[in-house]
Amino acid sequence: MMHSPRFFRILAGLLVFCACDQHYREGAHPPPKPRQPFLPAGHPPVATARTPSEAPGGKTVRGTIRVRPELQSRIPDGAYLFIIARERADGGPPYALKRMRMPTLPYHYSLTQSDVARMFGDGIVLAEIPEMYMVAKIDRDGFVGVQPGDMEGACAKNPIAAGEQQADILIDRVH
Repeated sequence: MMHSPRFFRILAGLLVFCACDQHYREGAHPPPKPRQPFLPAGHPPVATARTPSEAPGGKTVRGTIRVRPELQSRIPDGAYLFIIARERADGGPPYALKRMRMPTLPYHYSLTQSDVARMFGDGIVLAEIPEMYMVAKIDRDGFVGVQPGDMEGACAKNPIAAGEQQADILIDRVH
């Protein structure tokens, strides 16, 4: 016996109606428990709840970004500025990151809890990071990765602790 396409649409609708009811009833299933992220030994703690933009205890990192005068003319139109707090001097995943269209330099920046990378559950608690390396990068295309012509610099005080108020960065290298 051959069924019409209309028969199959009705049958599919009935199956969806009957089967999906269990997923939409309020209180039918308890909410899932939040997963604890895997963190290596000695890693800074992660936030257990949403934290305010300003890190607790005034632990915001602040500083000024400048570029070496002879490099100023080499900043391309449409470039991006990345401000990055890293675990190690030689790179690695960022603790915190800001990305923006290239502002006028010198640029006074602040890095707060809202800039913390979200790759470790709710994020790392900026106020509790004992040591980080601050770098700034002028990037031609705004994408991760080094391209010829990108510029970079690091904080002279590296490593710094959360709350540093003079984490000044001089961009002085061209890739």
